[in-house]
Amino acid sequence: MSKVTKTHILVIEDNQADVDLIKIYLKEASIKEDIIHAPSFYDGMDVINNNDISIVLLDLTLPDSSGFKTISNFIEKQPNLPVIVLTGTNNEIVGNQSIKAGAQDYLVKGQFDAKQLGRSIRYAIQRFKTHQKLEDAAKKLTLSERRYLEAQSMANFGNWSMDIVSYEMKWSDEVFRIFNFQPNSISPTFSDYMNYVHVEDKEAVEEFFVKAGKDGKTHKIEHRILLDGKNIKHVTIQAKVNFDQMTNKFWLVGGIQDVSERKISEQLIIEKNINQKVSKIKDEALADLSFHIRTPLSSIINLLFLLENTGASKSQTEYIDGLKVSVDDLSIMVNNLLNFSVLVSEKITLEEEELQIFDFLNSTKRIVNLKGNKTGQTVDFDLDEALPKKIISDQKKLTQLLYNLIDFSINRTPENGNVNLRAFPKSQSDSEIQFCIEVTDNGEYISNVRSRELLKPDQLIENYSDDLDDSKKDDLGMAIVAKLVEIMKGEMHIESKDGKNTKFIIELPIKIVKQIDIQPGDAPETPIKILLVEDHFLNQIATKKVLTTWTDKITVDIAENGLVGVEKFREHGYDLILMDMQMPVMNGLDSSIKIRESSSSVPIIALTANASKQEADKCYAAGINAYLSKPFKPQDLYAKIMSLMVAVDS
Repeated sequence: MSKVTKTHILVIEDNQADVDLIKIYLKEASIKEDIIHAPSFYDGMDVINNNDISIVLLDLTLPDSSGFKTISNFIEKQPNLPVIVLTGTNNEIVGNQSIKAGAQDYLVKGQFDAKQLGRSIRYAIQRFKTHQKLEDAAKKLTLSERRYLEAQSMANFGNWSMDIVSYEMKWSDEVFRIFNFQPNSISPTFSDYMNYVHVEDKEAVEEFFVKAGKDGKTHKIEHRILLDGKNIKHVTIQAKVNFDQMTNKFWLVGGIQDVSERKISEQLIIEKNINQKVSKIKDEALADLSFHIRTPLSSIINLLFLLENTGASKSQTEYIDGLKVSVDDLSIMVNNLLNFSVLVSEKITLEEEELQIFDFLNSTKRIVNLKGNKTGQTVDFDLDEALPKKIISDQKKLTQLLYNLIDFSINRTPENGNVNLRAFPKSQSDSEIQFCIEVTDNGEYISNVRSRELLKPDQLIENYSDDLDDSKKDDLGMAIVAKLVEIMKGEMHIESKDGKNTKFIIELPIKIVKQIDIQPGDAPETPIKILLVEDHFLNQIATKKVLTTWTDKITVDIAENGLVGVEKFREHGYDLILMDMQMPVMNGLDSSIKIRESSSSVPIIALTANASKQEADKCYAAGINAYLSKPFKPQDLYAKIMSLMVAVDS
């Protein structure tokens, strides 16, 4: 039978008569906790170290300590224990100083009775507990805010608000940095913002703020800002009017993102003749670009996942949801950017992997619905239940194909129009389905001549230039669709009737997964020791937190490079290894080869920012079991771990 630990009231007092009187008062006040007496300060510290003390009554004048020094020393040594000061003089200054130092209350000897003492003790304990809870909540909030600000910084995204009466603005730190200011170095106003708007964009931006302040809808605009009279940045800003009940004011709230790098990349593609210029880009340069974009994207996705689960406020949750959609959209645009050059050079290859088809299609639906909602169109998805749960395909290219096809339909559909996607298996065997995608819109009639043009991707890409009108520029997205269908060995055709709906039909041969079915909510039932070999500091923190919050069955050790990873594995042994590929000292491939010399059975999952078939082939050749390209979602990592661990157990 375990010993029950009692709580006690400790009285640190050198006068026995005062102690006896306190005992009498505590009994009268029905305080049932045991009382321990210590005649000196250091005797009291000894008692605290060996007992469970609930509160201390501390005399300021003791044999080994006297005056204000007594309470200050106590707070320094025992900050997590409530204390009431006992003083022999009715000196309000001494009492107030004691409370400022950290005491919960003070009592003057000879001037309190049993009722006052009991009340003081009960209130002191309650106040102290409340204070501790507030401190803990403040620490959690500070951590949440810090993570949120880090995520904003990595995404070049900031949030702002504006009093629509006084035009005073509040900017987050990242907004100040976008405008090349130190955070909080000025008190910004709407006039300050407009002073930096490019002269050619001022009228549109002013109209944007007027509309956003009137109708209660979310508005978005992209414009330029001019800094130092010469440097141009491209920003995307969105806003919505909101009533703050605390201040009883209407505020315009929104976010702003620096999209200069994206605009520069787009401009580079437009300015170059695609067939002549892009062919000169080396595979190494593309791999490096992919690494430097996908690595921070991976950190952002993980940090947003963690931030979403830290008890954020309602407004923070809205910002997080906005960031998540922006990151998804950005990921698609990054893939368009990185793969477009090889589309025209015929070098593009498929990077097949397992994916949950319904999760994938619903994720795509969330992204395209955002654009549809903002442009007034309805985007509906009709998913046939006969589709297999899991397939093998190139997820990134399939995402590009769907996104660009739906985007093309949205752009040609009138306001309040409708776009519908239907996905179903046209035919199916044990190992493969003929995956059929039909996207229908009620846009303008497409002639047979126009249909033939849209189905010739090489011609569309070759004729693309910045001088084309907007309708022809939309053809660039259709060129990507047609080229990807061709690469994925599929077929595409267009059905259009004058005055009726237009239907884009794509048929793709897709392999069906024949493996153990892992459900989205599954988690390990037995302890798993994981070694994370990763040199990127934020990825270390975020990936470890993502794993340990998934289940308490997982423990994670970190190795900052491949060499340390090999040494840790040989010394401790692990159930599974997550291996980054690009690291100093020893890279992930060499580290995996070394580990395979010691163990042929431990599962290794490669985490890499270089998404290519060549990279995947190198991983498998080195003895790596599975492959995830950055940025990946936590659910993808969970599924990969479960699949490998189930395979090991079976």
